[in-house]
Amino acid sequence: MITTEYPYGEEFPIIRVDTPLCTAEVSVYGAQVMSWAPKGQQPVIFTSPQVVYRRGKALRGGVPLCWPWFGKHPQDAGKPSHGVARISTWQVSATEELEDGRVRLVLALPPAEEGLPSAAFIIEAGEELLMSLMTLDVPHTMPFSAAMHTYLAVSDYEKVAVTGLEECAFTEFAEDAVPHSEDPLMPRGHIDRIYHPVPEQQEITVHDPAWKRSIRILRSGSGSCVVWNPGAALAAGMGDLGAGNERGFLAVESAVVPAENIMLRYGETHELVTRIQVIPVA
Repeated sequence: MITTEYPYGEEFPIIRVDTPLCTAEVSVYGAQVMSWAPKGQQPVIFTSPQVVYRRGKALRGGVPLCWPWFGKHPQDAGKPSHGVARISTWQVSATEELEDGRVRLVLALPPAEEGLPSAAFIIEAGEELLMSLMTLDVPHTMPFSAAMHTYLAVSDYEKVAVTGLEECAFTEFAEDAVPHSEDPLMPRGHIDRIYHPVPEQQEITVHDPAWKRSIRILRSGSGSCVVWNPGAALAAGMGDLGAGNERGFLAVESAVVPAENIMLRYGETHELVTRIQVIPVA
């Protein structure tokens, strides 16, 4: 079953999915997956219990789309950080239940302003979650960067381990980072790092023994991975997150960062894909 509801007002439609395979919620504002879980599983996507639905503000949690730039705009620091996708209302192009029980949603974003490309975001939700961000109608040669800022729900982010990044170089941007295991990565406190380069075929896995599962992330169209959690001190000062809620997630992002020096030319397309699988562990 696919329904559209308005629990946060008419400006914030929520598409709700409830099938024998999974449950999911997608905000049309931001084209943002807010929740997803295979039936019988703990949530796999985390949304802050203090998320604020307000136009012009990114939603805290889910899978915010950083597009068509990651971080600051490459030429104009006055433009919104991480682009326009996550603070725009998208158009719902298609909702369908497939023969195998999966649900397919397609959302579209026309050029938000002159000189920007258009985008399509395709979500296929079932026993796994597939997300594809298409960049289309590139109007001229332009630098391109993007990310799917995926908040993965975990039992306690300081009790999980991440494998698949051990051989990848990274830059740590957290000034208050604390020492922790790197092989495998066992995050502690504030962590804010970009791994680059990360081979597209690299499997990244978050192991969560308390919930007896692992979450596998597969990527394409991405040469980097971001791992982020604000830690307790920063979270306490974030009005849309709050003290203690940081322990419920670890963000693992499929990314195309500016350091990749991607230039899209007139008429080119780019596809950034994230596939998330849940692996039960006895």
